Amino acid sequence: MANAKGASSGKPLDTRHMQERLKGDRFPQDGEEFLDDDVRSFFDTLLDETGQRKSEIIRKANLPRAYGYQLMDGRRRGKRDYYLLIALAMSLDLTMTQRMLSVTQCGALHPLIKRDAAVIFAINHRYDTFKAFELMCSLGLPPLDDGADNG
Repeated sequence: MANAKGASSGKPLDTRHMQERLKGDRFPQDGEEFLDDDVRSFFDTLLDETGQRKSEIIRKANLPRAYGYQLMDGRRRGKRDYYLLIALAMSLDLTMTQRMLSVTQCGALHPLIKRDAAVIFAINHRYDTFKAFELMCSLGLPPLDDGADNG
């Protein structure tokens, strides 16, 4: 469900296709093949493709309502953990999560960093935010921060 259409169709979400095109003699001129770095349009497209609603995702991510809307509308930039909570709440796969982190300019998950590896494990096993919290705590890792302790 959350794979998003372009993953195998040669559209903007196909990283391998673009990697091959960048090996060529000329820089690709087709702007349609590049990721749109507009956060709002990225989330709007993702929500359309997955049939989910912002309100439900924000609730599942345990983010403050107004702040969650601001993040997904691109009006505010959040911490990486907030976007990871959104990815878990949306049940995104790892590829789409990495794209979301790229669009939000938060830095990709790296499997050799233990905390990132735990998040990758949670994503790959379709954990929700609560199960991911439990996993990280059981591993002695700081859980994803939803801002609840910040007042």
